[in-house]
Amino acid sequence: MIRIDHCENLIHFTKGEDKSLDYESAYQNLKTIIKTGELKGSNGMILGGHNCVCYTESPVRCLTNKGQLESKYFSRYTPFGLQYCKKDVFRNGGRPVIYSTRDEAEKQRGNADINWRYVSYDPAMDGRLDFTWEREWRIKKDSVPVRPDLVKLVFSSLVWIDRFIEEHEKEYHGVDIEDDCEECYCTREVTIMNFTDFLNNEECENLIGTCPNPDKFPWILINMNEK
Repeated sequence: MIRIDHCENLIHFTKGEDKSLDYESAYQNLKTIIKTGELKGSNGMILGGHNCVCYTESPVRCLTNKGQLESKYFSRYTPFGLQYCKKDVFRNGGRPVIYSTRDEAEKQRGNADINWRYVSYDPAMDGRLDFTWEREWRIKKDSVPVRPDLVKLVFSSLVWIDRFIEEHEKEYHGVDIEDDCEECYCTREVTIMNFTDFLNNEECENLIGTCPNPDKFPWILINMNEK
């Protein structure tokens, strides 16, 4: 059954250095995560001080508006990130957070089995203590792996996707990313998924590569369609 309030995937959106919302900094942070092969958890605002990796399960319909990025949902993040399958995250211990009052959360402070899931919530505070729009999930781990068989990469637009492909292929062929020699490297076939504003549909397209070998680009890339 198709549900407009539900999606099968979770996305961890990145920030830049020192939690900056600068796109260039967030893009470089994403590249660092990819190169290290792991997404590290943090304990900021986590009851009990546990390291957790956080995601959103907000469906595409909420993240985009008529196919374009909905900026009001990115006041705390940038549209660069990593998409995981919700079933995989759940299977490995990930759970949706519990939005509750601070008093109720405090009662669970010493319960390490569940305290990491609590997020303070009070609708009487006129939005000042309401993060339910994030539809947050967490997994209590120091880090989770980042591999092409587990993750799709999220970018704000095709401009950033094109840049990532070029830089990735240059590095793959041992060419400096600042080198303008287009004949010094080739590109592999790439799969790009374009988010639409209709339910949870995704449109895919393949960019035909120029490399003579049949190898495909290792990552599936997601375009958030920001102009």
